[in-house]
Amino acid sequence: MYSTHLNSGRTSSRGSTPSPEPSTELDLNDVQGLLLHGYREMRELAMLFLRIDDTERCRQWLGELARDAITSSDPREHERRAREQGKHYSRVNVALSHRGLATLGLPEEVLATLPFELREGMARRAREHLRDVEANDPDRWELGGTRHEDDLHVLLLLYASDGERMDRLLHDHEMRATAQGLRKVHVQRGHREQRPDDPPGYFRDHFGFLDGLSQPRLEGFKEPGGHPRDYDRPLKRGEFILGHANEYEEYPVSPCVPRRLDVTEVLRNSPGHAEWRDLGHNGSYLVVRKLEQDVREFERFLDRNAALAPKGTQENRREWLAAKLVGRWRNGAPLTSAKRCPLHRFLPFLFRDKAKPPVVSRSSAKDVDNGFLYARDDPHGFGCPVTAHARRCNPRDALPPSREASMEVTRRHRLLRRGFSYEDGGGKGLLFLALNASLNRQFEFIQRSWVHFDQLGGVEGAEDPLSGDGGGRLLIPEKPVRQCVADLQRFVTTRGGGYFFMPSLKALRFLAALGAAPRG
Repeated sequence: MYSTHLNSGRTSSRGSTPSPEPSTELDLNDVQGLLLHGYREMRELAMLFLRIDDTERCRQWLGELARDAITSSDPREHERRAREQGKHYSRVNVALSHRGLATLGLPEEVLATLPFELREGMARRAREHLRDVEANDPDRWELGGTRHEDDLHVLLLLYASDGERMDRLLHDHEMRATAQGLRKVHVQRGHREQRPDDPPGYFRDHFGFLDGLSQPRLEGFKEPGGHPRDYDRPLKRGEFILGHANEYEEYPVSPCVPRRLDVTEVLRNSPGHAEWRDLGHNGSYLVVRKLEQDVREFERFLDRNAALAPKGTQENRREWLAAKLVGRWRNGAPLTSAKRCPLHRFLPFLFRDKAKPPVVSRSSAKDVDNGFLYARDDPHGFGCPVTAHARRCNPRDALPPSREASMEVTRRHRLLRRGFSYEDGGGKGLLFLALNASLNRQFEFIQRSWVHFDQLGGVEGAEDPLSGDGGGRLLIPEKPVRQCVADLQRFVTTRGGGYFFMPSLKALRFLAALGAAPRG
């Protein structure tokens, strides 16, 4: 998923003048690889959370990482490493918290240019802005939270093709970091499990659903091979990459530094800020969430309520109910009728009572349709319920007051998701990783206004049936009377998380040189 030439929009940052140096190209060698690639071929993830104990040695470590370890988005570099290293070719990316950036020595005038959400931290915003309450309360988190968030300075993301290679990769980087003045705070392993009948490059979560099917495309980038057709045109790159135009035709908020601090002169000028350099250019903000999945309770729920489904075998009824909760069949097939099938659109009653999941090709995820729209193809939710998880998190054209307005609103609230499954001594679940250029407008808005909104479609008490707090209702539109399951259980519990800044490679080199004397 790459391009070597991208046109620049005529944009400006809010309240600033247009950039004096508009970019016409995206330097892929400057962008960390996780931003533009999902690393779908990688089965193993290790998130190594580190605390900085020795600032000077940590800067040296960052410089070494930027020089010889960080994986960029450059396809030529990717091909070279893959050719030279074969199956031993791993991926390495790095991100830093607000506390980590402060510990590295960024002055307060620079820290003040970081987004408020990053400065405050996920744990301090969790109750009010993410609705992490009761069992989800940050006081209870295993990763970060009110007790440990200030210790999460650096996040090293390691990817390998199998467990044995990951063991060696993780050990090497732990030893390297420890020798350079960093202390291990936490290690979180992740794994991707693929079934024999799944499309290549796509994996199942612990509830059994194919993950990562609906991903936004970026303007000017080639669509990755095997990716299902998207329902909308590509998004502006500034929705995910700082320093570039977003869907508002503006530059997203990006941290910047006084020119005198850029002793190696690696950073670009900051748009609209004379004598300042853009620290955020070609970087992004990373959201990490550890979400435990209660698989046993989920399967029990399906057993208890399978009778809600149309006639069919017990197993097909369970699959039908699971699909209604999530908004897709477990194999990735949509519940909403595709526009290219007029029988589904004009004679929906012929298909509404089919509890058996459709067959999906094993050869390519392109056969998993992602080109559907809700208001156009399923306005009343007879296919995908209005309150289903997938429809809430990405409502496409279904928001009031119009389909056109809904598409524009939805375009401004997309996420690049890079998740993995996990299983450890505390349980099993999903490691939710997402990249966005605005923590508030993108991730937090989705959590606060869509996932936890309990009056969706004029229905009260209908919080997200999969990721909600429990106690809500699942509404399944049917004729003549809709069906309802009251007092839903909690299936997903937040066990940790954090907000991080993922710098460009040039920004990493700047951070590594922070100890040098500033220019006069």
